[in-house]
Amino acid sequence: MKRRFRTALLVAVAAVVAGCSRQEVLLDRLRGLPDETAGRVLRDALWADGSVYRWARHTTLRSQVTRTEHHPLGDVVTQEVWTLDLVGGRLRIEKPDAGQVTTFDGLAWHVFVGGKESGDLELRADAAGDALLARQVMPMPFSLLDPGLAIEHVGTRTGPGETRSWDNLWVTLGPGTPWESGDRMLLEFNRQTHRVDAVLACWWESPFLGGRWRVDMDLWWPTGNVTLSRRWRLTPIDDAGVAAGPVRWTFQVTGAEFDAAVGGGAFLRP
Repeated sequence: MKRRFRTALLVAVAAVVAGCSRQEVLLDRLRGLPDETAGRVLRDALWADGSVYRWARHTTLRSQVTRTEHHPLGDVVTQEVWTLDLVGGRLRIEKPDAGQVTTFDGLAWHVFVGGKESGDLELRADAAGDALLARQVMPMPFSLLDPGLAIEHVGTRTGPGETRSWDNLWVTLGPGTPWESGDRMLLEFNRQTHRVDAVLACWWESPFLGGRWRVDMDLWWPTGNVTLSRRWRLTPIDDAGVAAGPVRWTFQVTGAEFDAAVGGGAFLRP
């Protein structure tokens, strides 16, 4: 995982050195999609939520996130702060209730508890799953402009009574991404709103570990000059995409800010 993160960072740095603006890099990725139908669906989604041009102006995104883990005996609710470096791929996840900070500086993970770096393997493994949600789900659909994603259109689906229909995009996360090579997602784009209603995912990062999940996305509210989903509900599903249990997690963004001031060591230390 460290090697793939480093590759992605070097690609970003090389683009800057070569004189390419971030806007040009993102537009090139969009134009370079080999599947023309997938490109059209993604372009419509990007325009519906603000456009590549607006997204390219921003360098960081800081969000206040409420995580609710649903249990039969009662929910466990935690408050977190997620800060993303939208250019270099770095991130910072703060969990004040647990005294925990996770950082990724472009080369390596660091998990701190009580201000000291932790060697707990479970915490480090779970950091990858947190990062996947922070970098792929929270910025959707703009995260689909990240390098290393293979995207293809795999048909449409019509709902009951033909009142709604969706374009389905199949996304695999391969070399050049920070994620496991077996990660894949089926995205359902509402053909009326052009937004992602749901993500059917198989992720290998902890705590997902290769299980199948449905991520329902709603509460699309303005964040600065773009629109992002403010709530995601994760439900386990079977091979046919049918719920195999109740909702396991709910994430809700209660506040978000682009281009917040980030200190030099924010992505390195607590």
